Amino acid sequence: MKNAFSIFIIGLFFSAYYVGLGYYEYSLGFKYLEPLFMSDRLQLLFTNDIKTLELFYFTYPVISQLITIPAGLIDPLLAPMITSGITVGFFAAYIVVILFKQKLPIVSVIITLYFLCSPVIISVATSGTSLYLYLILYYFFFHFLFRYTRDFTTYNFVILSLCLTLFVFLNYSFLWMVVFMLPLIFLFSLFNSPGIQKSYLGIFTELTQSRVTARELVGSSLSTVLVIVFTPLVSLLFFLTINYWFTGDFMFFSTTKTASWDQHPFLDFVFYNTSENFIDLGTSWDYLSISILALSPVFLTAFLIGRKKLLFQLIMLLVPVWILYSKNSNSAVLLSLSDFLIITAAGIAAFIHFFHTSLLPVFSKSKVLHLITFILLLINLGGEYFYFTHTYTNQEQNMLAFLKQEKPLNSDATADMADFINKNLPKDATILTDNTLFYPTIALSRDQVKYVDQFDPNYYNALQAPQVHADYILILNNSEQRDQKDGVKYVVDQTDIELQTQYTNTLFSLIQIKK
Repeated sequence: MKNAFSIFIIGLFFSAYYVGLGYYEYSLGFKYLEPLFMSDRLQLLFTNDIKTLELFYFTYPVISQLITIPAGLIDPLLAPMITSGITVGFFAAYIVVILFKQKLPIVSVIITLYFLCSPVIISVATSGTSLYLYLILYYFFFHFLFRYTRDFTTYNFVILSLCLTLFVFLNYSFLWMVVFMLPLIFLFSLFNSPGIQKSYLGIFTELTQSRVTARELVGSSLSTVLVIVFTPLVSLLFFLTINYWFTGDFMFFSTTKTASWDQHPFLDFVFYNTSENFIDLGTSWDYLSISILALSPVFLTAFLIGRKKLLFQLIMLLVPVWILYSKNSNSAVLLSLSDFLIITAAGIAAFIHFFHTSLLPVFSKSKVLHLITFILLLINLGGEYFYFTHTYTNQEQNMLAFLKQEKPLNSDATADMADFINKNLPKDATILTDNTLFYPTIALSRDQVKYVDQFDPNYYNALQAPQVHADYILILNNSEQRDQKDGVKYVVDQTDIELQTQYTNTLFSLIQIKK
C-alpha cells in the first residue's frame, strides 16, 4: 500500500511535468499525424452513430485508440497527448519507486533525472503518439523474462502472455518474437530441472544419455510455449474473425486506408516541411548501425555486466535479433523509434533485474559505481540526442525541432486551412473531402462544420452528385498529385458543375460548389 501511494504521488508529479510540456509543445504549433488521426476518430465516435463498429474495432492500433477515450471526454484534440503524458508519468514513478525500495536512493535520483531530461522519453510522453505503449510493453516483456530467471514461476509466463496479447492490438507482428524465444524457452526448462547439472557438459551429457530426461524437457518446453502463445493467438484469431465477419476481409484493419494513420504514404510528405528522405540500401544499413549504437549505452553496459549469465545473455540477444528481423522483413522501410525503443526498454529492465540479484549489495556500497552510473546517464542522454539529429523520419525530425526550440516542421497549410474553415464558414456548412488525406485538417475543424467523407453514409453519392450533398470541396492544389492521391478527384473533373475557389494556400484549396 505504501508503494502504491508513493507511485501515485510521484506519478502525479511526472504526469504534470509531461502534460505541461506537451501542452507547451502543442501551443507552439507542433503536431503529429497519429494523434490527429486519433483525435478525428474520437470526435466521430462521440458525435456520430454511423460506422461506430468500424471506429471502435477496426481502427488500428486498437489499444492506443481505446486508451485515449477517457481523456477524449475532456478534449479530443489534446486527448492523445494527455494520455501519453499520464501513462509515461506513472511508468516513470513505478521505476523510481522500485529502485528506492531496493535502498538505492542515489540511483533513484539518477533515473529521475533520466526521465526528466531524456530526449526519447520527453518525445514519447509529449507527442501523443503510440510510442509510449511500445516503450512500456517492451519493458514488461523483458522484465518478466528476467524475473523468470530469478524465481522460475509460471506466473511470469502468464503475465508475459498478457503482454503479447496487448501487442496483438498494437503491432501484431511482434508475435513472431515467440519463434526467436524457442531456444530460450528450452533452456528455461533445462535450468528449472533439479536433476541436471547447470553446466554445458552436464546438460550435454544428460540430453544425450537420458531419453526420458530429453522427453520431459521437450514436453515442459512445449507446455511453456502453449502458456505464452495461447492467449495472444486466440486474441489475434478473434480479432481477425471480427474483421472477416463484418467486412469479408480478415485483414480489413490492415488494408483499408481509413483504419490506420499511416496508410497513406503520400500524407507524410504533405504534412511535414521536410525533403523526401530516400536513401539507398547501403546507407540504410549505416543508418541502422548508427541508430542502434546511439541508443545502446545502457543496453551494452548491461550486456557487459551480465556476460557470464547464459540466460541473461540469451534474453538480451533477442533485441538485436528482433531489430534485424524487423529490418529484413520490410527492407524498403526505415526503422523508426517504435522499433528502436526495444533497446531502451531492455536496458532499463536489465538494470532493474541486476538490482534484484546478488549485485545489489555490491552496487549499493560502491560510490565509484554510482559515479559510473551518472556518467552512463550523460552518455545515454547524448546518444539519444545524437539519434534524433541523424534520424530520417519526418515525425522524429519534428520531435528534434521541439527539443531544439525551433520552428515546427509540420506544414502550416494544415492548420491554416482549418483556421479558415473555423472562422469563415457557417456552422452548417458541408465539405466533401477524402478523410485518408485530410484527416489532420478535419480533426482541427470537425466541430465547426460537417464533413462528407468515408465515414458519412452519403460520401459515395456525393462523389456522383456533389451539388446535392455538399457546399464545398477540399482538395490538393497540384492537379497531378490530386489525380493520383485524392479520392475526390472525380468531382473536380466534372465539367457540368460550377466551382469557385473560396480559399487556397500552399497545399490545399477549398472550392465552393455553386448551386
